[in-house]
Amino acid sequence: MRFHPTPLLAVLATATIPSLVSAAEGGAYTLKDDLSYKNFFDNFEFFSGKDPTNGFVQYQDHQSAVANEYVGYLDDAKSVYLGVDYKNKDPKGRASVRLESKKTWNKGLLVADIRHMPENVCGSWPAFWTLGALPWPTNGEIDILEGVNDYQQNAVTLHTSEGCVVDDASKAPAKRNPRSNSRLTGLLNQADAQQQPQSPAYLGKMTTSNCDVNAAGQGTNVGCSIKAPASVKGSPGSAFPSDMELPSYGASFNAAGGGVYAMEWTSDYIAVWFIPRTAPTFSSLFGDPAAAPDPSAWGTPIAKFSGKGCDFEKKFRDLKVIFNVTFCGDWAGGEWTKGCAARTNSQTCEAYVRDNPQAFEQAYWEIQGLRWYERGGGSWRWRAAGTGAER
Repeated sequence: MRFHPTPLLAVLATATIPSLVSAAEGGAYTLKDDLSYKNFFDNFEFFSGKDPTNGFVQYQDHQSAVANEYVGYLDDAKSVYLGVDYKNKDPKGRASVRLESKKTWNKGLLVADIRHMPENVCGSWPAFWTLGALPWPTNGEIDILEGVNDYQQNAVTLHTSEGCVVDDASKAPAKRNPRSNSRLTGLLNQADAQQQPQSPAYLGKMTTSNCDVNAAGQGTNVGCSIKAPASVKGSPGSAFPSDMELPSYGASFNAAGGGVYAMEWTSDYIAVWFIPRTAPTFSSLFGDPAAAPDPSAWGTPIAKFSGKGCDFEKKFRDLKVIFNVTFCGDWAGGEWTKGCAARTNSQTCEAYVRDNPQAFEQAYWEIQGLRWYERGGGSWRWRAAGTGAER
């Protein structure tokens, strides 16, 4: 695979991509911004400040990231590479990158074709997410693909200020007691059956339903979260016509060749789908990047946040896209003693990350496609360099 680094001098902005099809508000999705391959680095800034999550990491600026080949193009696959230092020991923290989009968006559909994500090794904390403007979390945060240490499944999470509680649809509603066998009660039972939902709202399991980062009883900064399932049951007409494993995170994700993560943000809900490259429908759904995406053809999402307890237009505004890899910190370091300390024979996360650079050779992102779509137009604005919320 031929690799070459991104150029040091990047264009500050690229023209908005014309819509593929004409559509009114509420119609088909149309392409607004294509951030794929050679467009990628022109549309992102390199964050090189102190990690807001207190990670054992040194985020690199553009020049350093290029010089050390932490970022670059993979020309054979027409993808981009975002990696970390896996060769050197450094008492100040492991070198890595955090890229934040220059542009922000409001409502729409984000589709990311990811071929490789950082593997689930102790000490790692990779994330693909979106973030609103300061002060955090006033304008919201959506964690699309995130986990720590040796987690096996992805967790999709929302973080907001007070006043955003979503419905927990993990459990199907209880059925009514069967009535006696009569013509009238038979008709009533038939009506009950017709009122039962035909499919679940999402495939995952909701672990918390209050998106407020200071919600009582959930722990600080937890938010509302849905854990992706380990497998899915087949459903005709969806992305999964037959039963299959769902490799949503880490080494299993990479072994499957990755796949597409898509996040849809509307006035009524925020939903996330994951379709692995091993799904039999993958080529027909995503083989043509020029085709307008149709979420209704993908079936049930792995996560969907909805309900009257949250105003998704007010709680989420002006979101930028972020890819990063940090180490230890508030989450990965906070869970170190739950298993990684024993498995690595290291008392602290920082000591393990410092002394074992080779463990992080696979801690990289390979992104083949990144596109933003909107229905009937939309709004966006440029964010001045160095501004915006930092998590």
